[in-house]
Amino acid sequence: MHGLAADTRDAIRAAPAFRAVGAARARSEAGSAALEIQSALNEAPSSILMHATPGFEERILEGIDDAFHGSPPPVYGGSAADDQMRGDWKVFCGTHVISEGFVLVGFSSRRRVFGSFISGYTPTNTRGVVTCASNRMVQAIDHTPAAEVYNRWTHGSIQEQLAGGIVLHTTALKPLGRFIDKVGAMPRYLLSHPHQVLPDGVLLFFAEINVGDELVMMLGTDSALAERANQVVSRALAGVEQDGPLAGGILVYCAGCVGVLGKKVTDVAVAFREQLKQAPFIGASTFGEEGCFTGRKASNRHGNLMCDAVLFEA
Repeated sequence: MHGLAADTRDAIRAAPAFRAVGAARARSEAGSAALEIQSALNEAPSSILMHATPGFEERILEGIDDAFHGSPPPVYGGSAADDQMRGDWKVFCGTHVISEGFVLVGFSSRRRVFGSFISGYTPTNTRGVVTCASNRMVQAIDHTPAAEVYNRWTHGSIQEQLAGGIVLHTTALKPLGRFIDKVGAMPRYLLSHPHQVLPDGVLLFFAEINVGDELVMMLGTDSALAERANQVVSRALAGVEQDGPLAGGILVYCAGCVGVLGKKVTDVAVAFREQLKQAPFIGASTFGEEGCFTGRKASNRHGNLMCDAVLFEA
């Protein structure tokens, strides 16, 4: 469950819109929902919080992009999760609960709203090009069955599942990344999490991957994942003259990474609150994350095993 509260003293306005919709209409309905939010706020939102059921997050981001003619506000959030990975996830808005669809919340503030979207994983020199793919299935990397390539790159980590099987937990510290851009000398990557092997060496992901994408082997550690709580705040406030207090924040943290950290996940919450100087915040563990890669050309993306945050200036 993920809830958010504010009062009039926060100088923050929020307008929600929800849609019970599947993949076929997600893009058009997301555009309609974004315009509904803009009308309710009487201005373009400073940022949008997005929570959707898994499977078509990219279509929702495309719809938001359409609504703002290619210049959307930053979008942050995460996909709904369930305890047993049986598709029992839901999103809700007020008394409306839906098992397929999305909720968008637009924020408008007289003060600044900050955000960031980070991976916390380290790229390696191991990489290859996708040569056969369809939506969230990758059949081949460098003309070789994708599962065989991944197994070789990870020194046999999914050997027992090469004929088919779930590899969700095995791959949580070994996702594949796609280079997005650089901030100074620092490259930024969007992560994708392989979670299942199908017969014939097909890898299933929680995000779409296209033919021609270069995939980079990424590595993570427990300590690096715990450190992300500090990084996500410092990145959000990087280059910003911000000496005053924060009104609060939102932390979205991948559930797969929570599974890796176990009881250490409480350290993440403690570190995040310390970075916010004890300002209140809420958090969610999600099955996919949305965030904005800011820069010369800002772009909202859907990835996996990521961390994003929204911070409100007081």
